[in-house]
Amino acid sequence: MASLDVLKSMKDEAMCPICLEFFVEPVTIDCGHNFCRACILRHWGSERGTSTCPQCRTQLPQKTLRPNCFVSNIVENVMKLRLDEASLQPELRCKEHDERLKVFCSDDQRPICVVCATSRDHQGHSTSPVGEAAELYRGVLRKEIESLNEQLQEICKSQDKEEADIKELKKQSAKLQKNIASKFEQLHQFLHQEEKNLKTKLEQKENTILQQKEENLKKISDQHTSFKQVLTDVQGKMNLEDAEFLQDLKSVLGRCANLQFNKPKRVSIDLSQGDFSGPFQYSMWKRMLKMIHPVPFSMTLNPNTAHPRLVLSNNLTAVSLGVKQKVPDKMERFMQWHAVLAVESFNAGTHYWEVEVGKNGMWSVGVVKQSVPRQKEFAPEPKAGVWVLWRLGEEYTTMSSPRTALSVKVKPQRLGVYLDYEAGQLSLYNADDMSHLYTFKDKFTEKLYPFFLTGCDGDPLQIFHLNI
Repeated sequence: MASLDVLKSMKDEAMCPICLEFFVEPVTIDCGHNFCRACILRHWGSERGTSTCPQCRTQLPQKTLRPNCFVSNIVENVMKLRLDEASLQPELRCKEHDERLKVFCSDDQRPICVVCATSRDHQGHSTSPVGEAAELYRGVLRKEIESLNEQLQEICKSQDKEEADIKELKKQSAKLQKNIASKFEQLHQFLHQEEKNLKTKLEQKENTILQQKEENLKKISDQHTSFKQVLTDVQGKMNLEDAEFLQDLKSVLGRCANLQFNKPKRVSIDLSQGDFSGPFQYSMWKRMLKMIHPVPFSMTLNPNTAHPRLVLSNNLTAVSLGVKQKVPDKMERFMQWHAVLAVESFNAGTHYWEVEVGKNGMWSVGVVKQSVPRQKEFAPEPKAGVWVLWRLGEEYTTMSSPRTALSVKVKPQRLGVYLDYEAGQLSLYNADDMSHLYTFKDKFTEKLYPFFLTGCDGDPLQIFHLNI
């Protein structure tokens, strides 16, 4: 007859690594690992994209399942051996009275004999037959097993998400690297060092995020190991005889109670910020003072859109706040906001322009969609089709949800606005040193107009025209 050690070894081979129960309809997948048919199908059903093995994480191009008769035989033999070995289990007896442990003391959380139950040490304690107690606490542990399994599934999902984020991070980085290279190719050898510096910055940012992601992955993996070990130990205890099962029960329950999955803080993998996808050549010109490309877009203001309190310059390139004027009644005119639009509009391509703000302490600059209301109030936020940066006294902010206050070390005297229509990107810069202030990411579906708002009767907003 097989020994207990042999039974334990065979039992380990007969357990599904997903449900941690004996295999039911065991199948083998392409990487060679075995699972219950229902377990692996349920796991694959929760995955997106390429299927993976939940044990070795190998990617599987096809979901091939092969019935494993050998494993089925092992399960059948283990079940028979368990019945045979039950008779070999040593009988637990009280060390003090040499009596069988037939009573369970709830206060001490351990099985005792009948003599102990009537002793002074257990007077007033809550006791019950070990059979009843075992059934009760098996129910408690079943709930713990369900909780552990649910948390293990959450760990696996979190692990998959982190791995997908790392893959997407590398994909984004590769795309941006290619874009950076193509931009710098136009500048030839005299800008080679600038290209090298910017690539290094991107790699450092990627490595920083990648390190954080890998740390998250390690924390998740460590918790996965801990949960799996506790689950295996608890599952093993469930198969013991009642008295032995109730030994050290308090410790087991404590281990279960102390285990909680701590999901790591999500780290953004978005690399598409203005440092890497803005007006590269113009930024280089600011620093190198040698090349001028792209040239800031020359635009003019549309007086038919200007609020009655706005005063436009004769050449329609500057706007300031004044007294209310009598102006023609136009449907396209702003009547609630002290705003004006440019004549030019964009529904494709990339564009860049600059606006002198000087010491103006109340302004808003950016773009709005063509259908934004003119005669009534509207919410100055992206979901209303308004992508603008505000200065409100000493605060620089966006009206995104939630509102984002920016940390601006140097107050910009001139703003740079970069629009990439197809990419859904609007980036704003301090044009004095081309430092990035903020980037909106959205999907543009309408024609966009440059937007200018001022609440200051001092310094005007002046569209910068570069004369070459």
